[in-house]
Amino acid sequence: ATLSCFATMSASISPPVEEQRRLRLKDRTIIPSAPYLLLSNLLDVGCDIPYLGPTICPKNGWRSLLSKEWVEFPHGKLSHSFDSSFHRYADRDVSYTDYIRWEKVNARNSGTIHDGDGLSATLHDYYNYAFNTNSTELGMLTNPMALCVLTALVLIIRLLKKVFLPKFSALGRRLGQSTHGPNWENENEERIVKFGEYVYRLCYHSAVSIYGLWYFHDKSWWNKSQGGTSNLWDMHPNHPVEPGMAWYYLVQSSYNVDALISLMELSFKVELVNPLAYSSALNFLEKEHVVDESQRKQEVLKMMVIGGCDQTLLWTPLFQIKWSPTVRGDFREMMAHHIVTNCLIFLSSYYRFTRIGSMIFMVHDLSDVPIDMSKLANFVKWKTTTIVCFVTMVLMWIVTRLVIFPFVICGSVLTESYQFLVVKGKMDPALHEAYFAFFYFLLGSLVLLHITWFIILLRIGWTLVSKGETHDYSEHKNGEKQKSS
Repeated sequence: ATLSCFATMSASISPPVEEQRRLRLKDRTIIPSAPYLLLSNLLDVGCDIPYLGPTICPKNGWRSLLSKEWVEFPHGKLSHSFDSSFHRYADRDVSYTDYIRWEKVNARNSGTIHDGDGLSATLHDYYNYAFNTNSTELGMLTNPMALCVLTALVLIIRLLKKVFLPKFSALGRRLGQSTHGPNWENENEERIVKFGEYVYRLCYHSAVSIYGLWYFHDKSWWNKSQGGTSNLWDMHPNHPVEPGMAWYYLVQSSYNVDALISLMELSFKVELVNPLAYSSALNFLEKEHVVDESQRKQEVLKMMVIGGCDQTLLWTPLFQIKWSPTVRGDFREMMAHHIVTNCLIFLSSYYRFTRIGSMIFMVHDLSDVPIDMSKLANFVKWKTTTIVCFVTMVLMWIVTRLVIFPFVICGSVLTESYQFLVVKGKMDPALHEAYFAFFYFLLGSLVLLHITWFIILLRIGWTLVSKGETHDYSEHKNGEKQKSS
């Protein structure tokens, strides 16, 4: 939205937003760095919030509180204002109400009547809206309708996992017993649980990879002869979002949201604490003349935490959160990966970068398939199968995550986005400078995580070659105990 609080400022300090944009296009050197732009935009948006903004912001705008050197356009660090979205020049997403209105107009023009009454007709309309209409509200994840569908998909995924994960784990138990004998499951319950999780992941990554290859194989941004990655930005933000792309994003985002929740479930466990025991311990220490409150609480913590404080992440008089035995060895890297991925998904959807988002999805999904297969083979200790899958995984990792992702996808973001979005398009240079810093940071974080995991893969390979043992250091930081079969 246009920043109304900015309009109240003196014209001698800053020109209107559109004039600022024209001057920034003419001379990029006047644009402040991203942190100043982000701070200015945050304050502008804050002062524009109905009811709250006029209460907390001065009548003449927040810039009136600062010295002239900070707010005088164009060289003041906090003098620039810009729209933080594309809504002013982007086509509006098609709502369900818009769709019904167009259907009635089309029916009237063709001499028929649009029958929207009855359950069957309503379901038919919803189906056509969701699966046969371009650029609907389902194509932007921050729309209320898309968020409702996303929530429903997350719940469906969790329900399916509740039904199928025990069956997948039972499959792992049978495979382990057939290979290593009936006593194998007694010492490998953790592996059996994780086996079920990775069968589910393999099914998902295989399914979305097959769909992605089918749906995107003829898209222009994958075809260098048709312009390649330049098509990621051309006509932005008004290139159509087809239903296949909208649902691809919805399914992928629901999977990643659930993956973040599941990672926390696998990594942490919550144990109740007896509050009466806590009170009794405090009273006991008072009788023992430990009068310092902070020291007394530390002593209570030592008395009540079972298994050592090093396993406890958070302790309260009512509950404590501890590391779970099923925690991944690369928990920190995986948690960072899920947070970065979900931020990229929602930001790319909001700013209509679904084309480049789909490319990122594809390179990750394709490389995840051999990862899941190698982990499954290692969980049941099929050594030859593990080695074959591991070699395939390393090769796929290099091609997709260390070549295509950084040099093709990220390279396009760095070298092509400004030319197509700002110079040839309608994006404000300040918006590109400010918010693309987020994308640079998030994409760079993914590249660093890919390199970190590749180092872990090299460590696994070195252990395999030098010791003849298969250790999954992503699941166990110090390697696995090698049990005799």
